[in-house]
Amino acid sequence: MGQLKRSLAVLAAVSSLLTAAADRAAQAQTAPAAPAGNLEQEYDAAFQEMLKQPANLDVLFKFATLASQTGDLEGAVSALERMLLINPDLPRVRLELGVLYFRLGSFEVARTYLEAALKTPNLPPEVRERAEKFMAEVQARQNPSRFTGDFFLGWRYQTNANLGPSGSTVRLFGQSANLNQASSGQADWGVVGSMQIRHTYDLGRQDKSQLESTLTAYASRQFQVQTANVSLIDFTSGPRFQAFQGIFEDVTLKPFGTIGQIWVYDTPYYGSYGAGLEGTVLVTDRLRNMSNFVFRRHNHTDNWYLPNNSTYRGMEYSGTTAFQHQLSSLVTLFLSGTGTRFEADATPIQSYELWGTTVGFSFRFPDPLFKSNLPWAINLTYTYQWWRYDAPDPTVDPDVQRRQLDSILNLVLSVPFDDRTTFSLSGGRFIRSSNLPNYAFNNNNVMFGISWRF
Repeated sequence: MGQLKRSLAVLAAVSSLLTAAADRAAQAQTAPAAPAGNLEQEYDAAFQEMLKQPANLDVLFKFATLASQTGDLEGAVSALERMLLINPDLPRVRLELGVLYFRLGSFEVARTYLEAALKTPNLPPEVRERAEKFMAEVQARQNPSRFTGDFFLGWRYQTNANLGPSGSTVRLFGQSANLNQASSGQADWGVVGSMQIRHTYDLGRQDKSQLESTLTAYASRQFQVQTANVSLIDFTSGPRFQAFQGIFEDVTLKPFGTIGQIWVYDTPYYGSYGAGLEGTVLVTDRLRNMSNFVFRRHNHTDNWYLPNNSTYRGMEYSGTTAFQHQLSSLVTLFLSGTGTRFEADATPIQSYELWGTTVGFSFRFPDPLFKSNLPWAINLTYTYQWWRYDAPDPTVDPDVQRRQLDSILNLVLSVPFDDRTTFSLSGGRFIRSSNLPNYAFNNNNVMFGISWRF
């Protein structure tokens, strides 16, 4: 049953990473947003009023505010710049223009407006503080070398922490056998931590190429079921550049190399290295696609806890394509598909194909408790996966070729405390069905934690 235990431990890592990924996706949507309801109607009414009173500063500022909230940043910029033509002595307007150009990615123009605001005599302290904050961000963005990162620490409860079989009866050498209690599913609390640090270096070329490197780390520690402890570290690096210049816009390619290591029960499970290619395409103003292909060499070595670990050594080939559609300023839709082929060096029973798809959405809504300008977010994802192994495992059942289906549901609520810190509460359900009872299980989980980014 050693194979079963190892497989379940790694599946625990996958399940945890899916939850963490959903949390990060929800965090990514926590940009300032406006209340739902009749916002679009208010925007249209403010636009018509601006046409009637093009020199009224109050009308212009109201339209600029609503335009920014609905995502019409260019419209907001136009209205605010018109205000400065009417009255140049408006430091708050210069500040807001600096913020808008920052959001549009025009950092040099943003710097000009922010510097002008900061030079204003007797500038109110709150305006100066906000202008200095965005000036520091502009300077950081214009630095050719830039670090960003995300950290998460949470506590998780699982009804089946070791992903043990749903029943006590399994197959062993083609016969029915009963599991002992320790090998069955066990509920447990645990601590989960993750970190992702990204570095970009602008190469100063016309194609806007830059060197991108990402370090990812993850660890889970169970309070009781220590064999389900999983840790991993992964590093990728490669140049990103614009492709097909003059033919297509907003198409980037990134060839990269990767190296990583996974531990199970604080024991090395496998190290890996490989390479891949990532591409991003802005299909429309609201639809983006990211696709990648990766091949990795898995180097499993035998050790005291995993004496037959080397039978899993082999090559993994995987491809993913993901679409993100901004349905509105409040709702984003996700759709992705993935395919993986793992070929073991010497044991065909460990070779498999994996196909999967994920659908989901993110919904942002006004802060219902603290009435802050930072919206809350709900992120819902559903993943369906299909596995097929190449050959029967004679230690389980020599006549049955392994098949299994995964159904994974995750729901995340994100509550931002400020621009960098977010509290998240998530829940999920992982159901695996299989033609061999050894691999079928159910696992429900709930997790809460704090994330911080810089």
